[in-house]
Amino acid sequence: MQTLFDYNEDECPWYYFDSSYKTLLGACLIVFGVFGVLLNAWLYATFIHSHLVIFKSHVLVLNLCTASLGRNLLGFPFAGSSAIAKRWLFGPACCQLFAFMNQFFGVFQMIALFAIVLERYLLARYYRRERNVYFRYYWTLIGVCWMIAVVFAAPPLFGYGMYSCDSTGTVCALLWPSLNSGARQLGFSVPYVIVCGILPIVGIFFFMGKAIRLERIYYRSEQQREERRLTKCIHVLCIITLALWIPAAVLAGWQWLPVLLYGYRPHVPQVLALFASIAAEAATSVPVLCYLTGDERIRAALLGRMRKHYALLHPERAKRYRRSIY
Repeated sequence: MQTLFDYNEDECPWYYFDSSYKTLLGACLIVFGVFGVLLNAWLYATFIHSHLVIFKSHVLVLNLCTASLGRNLLGFPFAGSSAIAKRWLFGPACCQLFAFMNQFFGVFQMIALFAIVLERYLLARYYRRERNVYFRYYWTLIGVCWMIAVVFAAPPLFGYGMYSCDSTGTVCALLWPSLNSGARQLGFSVPYVIVCGILPIVGIFFFMGKAIRLERIYYRSEQQREERRLTKCIHVLCIITLALWIPAAVLAGWQWLPVLLYGYRPHVPQVLALFASIAAEAATSVPVLCYLTGDERIRAALLGRMRKHYALLHPERAKRYRRSIY
C-alpha cells in the first residue's frame, strides 16, 4: 500500500510542459494569490473588529472565506514559487502534503458554497412556516463541510487514490485512475466526482431556484428585501465561482476520460492546464468581492463606516438598532 512517503517525484505521467508557460503560471499564481490573501484577510480582520457574527448568515460567509484563504496560502508560496523554478522545490513528502491540503480546501470550497445556498433555501422555507433557523443548524453545516473535506482528501495518502505530479509537472494533485488501476483507485475517484462535483452543483442550482421562488412570494418587508438582495448576491457568487472552475473540470475530463475509455493519458493542452490553475486561484477572491458589492452590512464593515452602520456596533446595540430601523 502506498503511504505518505512512497511518492517518487520523478514518476510523472505527463508530457513535457513548456518552461515559459511555467513562468507565466507562477507569476499569475503569485499575483492572484497575494490579491486573494489580502481580500480574505481584510474580511477576517473585519469580523474580528466588528460584530458581524451576530448575523447567522455571516458565519457561513466566514466558513467559505476560510477555504478561500487556505487555498491562497497554498497557491502563491508553494505552487507559484515552484512554477517559476519550473519544478517542485519542497521535496516529495511535502508535495504529498500540498496535494492533500489543496484537495481539502478545494472540496471545502465546493461544499461551503452549497451550504450557503442551502441556508438561503432553509431561511425562506422556515419563514413561510413561521419557524426559525437556529445557530445549531449553522454549526452543523460547517461541521459537515470539514468532515466531507477530510473524507475526500485523506484517502490518497494511504493508497486509496493517488497524488502525483499535475499536468504542469510543478505540484502534486490527484492522479485520475484507469480501469486497470484497481478497486482502491476507482473506489475513491468515482464517489469523489459524484459527492464533491455532481451533487453539489445540482444542489446549488436546485435550492437556489427554490429559494428565489419562495422569497419572491413571501418576502415583502424592507428587511426581507435585504435578504432577497443577499440571495441575489449569493446567486451571482455561485455563477462566477462555478464558471471559474469550468477550466479545471474540463482539464479533469481531458485527463480521465481517455484513460477510462482507451487506457492512455493524452497530451494536455498547455493553455488549458495554465488557465485551469489560474482560474481556480482567481475564484478564491470572488466571495469577498461579491459580498462587498451585494451585502450592505459586510460592505459597511469592510469600508469602515463605523458611526453610520450597525455592522460595527456592540451586539446588543446592533440588535436594538436593527429593530428600530425595521
